[in-house]
Amino acid sequence: MKKEIMSSGELSELEKLNENPVLLSALKKIFLADIYQNGTLSKESMKEQYMLNYAYSLSFDVNTGQEFARTNEDLGKALRAINEALKIINISFQKINKYKKITVDTGVEMPPKHR
Repeated sequence: MKKEIMSSGELSELEKLNENPVLLSALKKIFLADIYQNGTLSKESMKEQYMLNYAYSLSFDVNTGQEFARTNEDLGKALRAINEALKIINISFQKINKYKKITVDTGVEMPPKHR
């Protein structure tokens, strides 16, 4: 994303976002939640539950274990689309990470009341 399309206010907000890892993580979860469907995003570490996997959710109902009627071709197309979406979202978050506030150390020591 080119900086020319961003206003100074938008650039400032992206810098603030990078200073808040909790908010950045929450936003990433929101963007990924509909792709990673069945609870694979969690605030706690999860025990191994192979049915809680977006690829498996394309073939099985995770609650009943019943297989969906899909051809291998349809399954492959859906999996490829999901993987492309994940790639695009992750690339976008890598771009957001580049908007960091730059501070310059001038070497000048400020008096205690101005720190």
